[in-house]
Amino acid sequence: MSGLLDKANKAAEDKEEAVVADAVVEVSAEGEVISEPPFDNGLNMDALKFQIGAVVGFIVTMVLVFFIDTIVLFGDFTLDDLFVPGVILWWLVFNGEDLKAQQFDLQKLGVTGVAFLVVTGLVAGVAIFSGSNTVVTISEIAYDGDDDEIDLSFYGPKGAEYTIEVLVDGKVEYSHDATINIDKGSHSVSLDDFWKGNAENMNGKGLIDYEIRVTSDGGEDSMTFDDIMNREVDTAFIKVTEEYDIVNNDQGNKKDYKGIYVEMIVGIGTPSAEFDFKDGVFTGTTPQPIESDWDATIRVLGGDNIHVYEISADEGIANGYGDFNFNWVSLHTGGGYLDKDDFYGSDGCYTFEITIENEHGSTLVSTDSQIRFHWDDNSADWDTSNDKAAEAC
Repeated sequence: MSGLLDKANKAAEDKEEAVVADAVVEVSAEGEVISEPPFDNGLNMDALKFQIGAVVGFIVTMVLVFFIDTIVLFGDFTLDDLFVPGVILWWLVFNGEDLKAQQFDLQKLGVTGVAFLVVTGLVAGVAIFSGSNTVVTISEIAYDGDDDEIDLSFYGPKGAEYTIEVLVDGKVEYSHDATINIDKGSHSVSLDDFWKGNAENMNGKGLIDYEIRVTSDGGEDSMTFDDIMNREVDTAFIKVTEEYDIVNNDQGNKKDYKGIYVEMIVGIGTPSAEFDFKDGVFTGTTPQPIESDWDATIRVLGGDNIHVYEISADEGIANGYGDFNFNWVSLHTGGGYLDKDDFYGSDGCYTFEITIENEHGSTLVSTDSQIRFHWDDNSADWDTSNDKAAEAC
């Protein structure tokens, strides 16, 4: 019995020593623990994870760049612009384990770099060959307010020849021949080459159709751009707010008129914009504000003096005044108003003559904004209950 017990104890001790041996880690002379990367069947698993991730990411990038239709991500940055940074990124990830450990094997980095370039070239060749018969298509149409032109972007196979046409109500007004560079093309067309008027009225109903058509050996593609072709101001109105102080004495009170706050709105008014003014407020139908370029002169007629305003707007924005492409805008900066002495003569009808020279389109001259004031009559007694507010003539 004692012999069997001794053998069992010895077996248990051997097993314990084996377990302890498996848990031993290497310790440096300075006391630092030196851990080795996990290996499985002779493979460095950490490095393998980096490499598999890099290969998957590289494949996805190549598919997005060479086989997916170009998509604008933001601004001028498209899927195609992922090409160079994508190749570099996934090459770095492929060698991520070595770079992480700061083990710079220049030979390995060089070999993997060449391999990435070769594979990239093969993928590009396949994409170009497979797309050699595809049609050139339109990527984007945008309006350039600085140069008053439309910017066009296209994509298609490298070297593909194509013809750009601008059609207005189905008629070709502009044509240009071009060739795809790598996989993209671009061109700009001045509005002066095809402008025929606003695409829509104030209610969004179509008036004129604007279209881009691109034709290549693979066929044709087209896209309308009516939404950016509302450029001509055809309606402008003025509204005012009377500025006065209340004067009191033992007889009662009355208004001492100081002047008027003047605001203007411009835009597309066809077909139903209408001026009206009642009880001191605008009661008409306003035009639809738009982004456009124009110069305006406003003259206040009917009094002893003619007051003149001059304003210029770029894309509807007038520096120092405000955004005419959005709503009513005051013609006095800093909350000021038109002083009574600068325009008023006596009670009666005053015309706010508005002349707008459009960058594209005809010149508008509007005398719709006519307002009657009763300041002398209102101030003739010490009773404000019977005062008349400004109204349309």
